[in-house]
Amino acid sequence: MKRKFAKIMVAAILIAIFVQLELTYITGSSQASASGISGAQTVSAAGAAGSVYYRNKVIVLMYHDVSDHHDPKSLSLAKFKEQLRLMKENHFHWITMEQYKAFILRGAAVPDNAVLLTFDDGYETFYTDTYPILKQFHAPATNFLIVSTIGNPAHKGVAKLNWNQVREMRRSGYDFYSHTFDSHAYMAADLSGKKQVPMLMKRIYLKEKHRRETEHEYERRITNDLRRANEVLYRELGIRSDVLAFPYGAYSKPLLKVCDRLGITVTLTVKSGIDEAGQRNGFRVNAGGMDNDPKALIAVMKKGPEALGNSRFGIAANRMFYLQLTMLAFTIALLLFVRFRFSLAAQRGKLGWMKWKRWSSAS
Repeated sequence: MKRKFAKIMVAAILIAIFVQLELTYITGSSQASASGISGAQTVSAAGAAGSVYYRNKVIVLMYHDVSDHHDPKSLSLAKFKEQLRLMKENHFHWITMEQYKAFILRGAAVPDNAVLLTFDDGYETFYTDTYPILKQFHAPATNFLIVSTIGNPAHKGVAKLNWNQVREMRRSGYDFYSHTFDSHAYMAADLSGKKQVPMLMKRIYLKEKHRRETEHEYERRITNDLRRANEVLYRELGIRSDVLAFPYGAYSKPLLKVCDRLGITVTLTVKSGIDEAGQRNGFRVNAGGMDNDPKALIAVMKKGPEALGNSRFGIAANRMFYLQLTMLAFTIALLLFVRFRFSLAAQRGKLGWMKWKRWSSAS
């Protein structure tokens, strides 16, 4: 029995090592895209002519502040230029939001290795620092505006764009869409205020009424906010805003229904992934932040679906989940087996003792 038990333990250890190696590989390839790509991955200076890393898919890159402000959330101008240079040299192709919408909604063709550049929050540095670099590389881009902050002298915090700057960039071919009117914040969901939720995603606590919003009040509030943002964008830029980037990437089923009612046909989260036609609620890869490594970003982008998963299920994430589930099931089964063997051994020992006792009594 000891030999059998030893063999079982050796097999268990080998399987555990194999699963851990698999998990290490997967997390190493997928986590790089989760919070600003960093690390020591390597990439060739330029891809071979005609290199194709993925087809009929789009990687949407997400940025916030791109400037030389020394802030953890800011990507330096030097790193941004290096990203764009490497994308160009490695045969990635930038597309516009109009191309992206046509691809998502109608399955229109996009170039191989298609990339959409997006920026959130409408920082003033987008005009003063980022915009000149984008023009230098002839790279199209989209900025999602917190509409109430644009050209608003009463706005506190990091400086935002004004409408003259937005209109100038719009005339140069850059796109602007909604990041809500004024719902980019966390709010209390209970009396204590300890539970904070993204205010566009969930019902919030109403202090004056000493209760949480009803579902009807919540839907009315977010409808009014998104409608107002779209009305201002139409008034200032003459565009019908049918694209929305969710603040913090947070969304809910009621929110998606409200978007449908308002004619917002394409939405974007902050969940890492690669988008295919029909993926109306899209993924984005975080390409910003002080810790970003441009070469590591390109290395992940080159792996395409292998590193980022597919648009609907996230292959890497699901593979990791099932491996973890298998490991858990195996561990439970092993523990149950060991318990059974020890119980059986104990029972046999007890029976042997009882037999010996009866024999000695008879003697």
